[in-house]
Amino acid sequence: MPIITYDNNQYLLQDNESILSCLKRNGVEYPSSCQAGICQSCLIKAPIANRVDASWQNGIQDTLKAQNYFLACLAKPIVDFHLESPNAAECETVAKILEIKALTYNVLAVYLSVADLTKWIPGQYISIINPAGIIRSYSIANLPVTDGYIELHIKLCSGLMTSWLKEHAKVGDSLNIRGPMGQCFYFNPKRLNYAMLLIGTGTGLAPLVAIVRSALSQDHQGEITLIHGGRTDQDLYYLSELKALSLAHPNFHYENCVLKSEGLFSEMPIDKKMLLWLKDPSNLHLYVCGPKETTSTLKTKAFLAGVPSSKILSDAFL
Repeated sequence: MPIITYDNNQYLLQDNESILSCLKRNGVEYPSSCQAGICQSCLIKAPIANRVDASWQNGIQDTLKAQNYFLACLAKPIVDFHLESPNAAECETVAKILEIKALTYNVLAVYLSVADLTKWIPGQYISIINPAGIIRSYSIANLPVTDGYIELHIKLCSGLMTSWLKEHAKVGDSLNIRGPMGQCFYFNPKRLNYAMLLIGTGTGLAPLVAIVRSALSQDHQGEITLIHGGRTDQDLYYLSELKALSLAHPNFHYENCVLKSEGLFSEMPIDKKMLLWLKDPSNLHLYVCGPKETTSTLKTKAFLAGVPSSKILSDAFL
């Protein structure tokens, strides 16, 4: 069995075991979150002499690939392997907190400043690392270059990151960020005229708003429809901003639905709402964001309704 060497210690890999699983099995507290190759919390490095399989580098930036970075949760070497801790100067950017404010009873908006805003793509996601080393991933909810900051929408829960944001973080605090990552963003260099349908629940709204604004800022001519869903009326937010956007742009339409309403919004499961708007699946780009189970259901039903898989873009929240 192969041996991995990390921090001057050696560990024996079991059959079909990832590097991350091996480290954790041996009591090594290595950063991780999704353990599915999405959040990139477990980014790690190997000396150039070690061959890194391309499948271990899924989604990471080309500059990091060239320096032999990869994801420990995806790596299952079959030969002895040496590991190095990430170099913050190579893979992280320092950010400062500009503002933290509540958007709803369970969603915080966090605004960050960084020295160079040009590489932060609307709709992609970043990992933020607080001073305690806790890493979590959140989608970019705005146009950083235009607005002058990065905006994140964070669902409040009992987790370590949200507890830190609620109880300890303050304006002016520094943290590190990695990214951007993800496949869900607006990219239309040939300026094709197609319809866009964007669907999400909860804070899945964050990247969708950014994608809508990105498309409109590039004068997208096709119809753009955003559908946001929630369990109750209180789960819907950004209502005034989205209404203003629809008034300013005739080709943008905002729809919503909830499972249980007090008479304010349409009562309907979001998958049924989506199907009502799939009028011409052959000329449609679909963007889906939100919890993994919801996104999987929406993608499957959209595909069965005629949307080609190549036209379905999504980032699942784990």
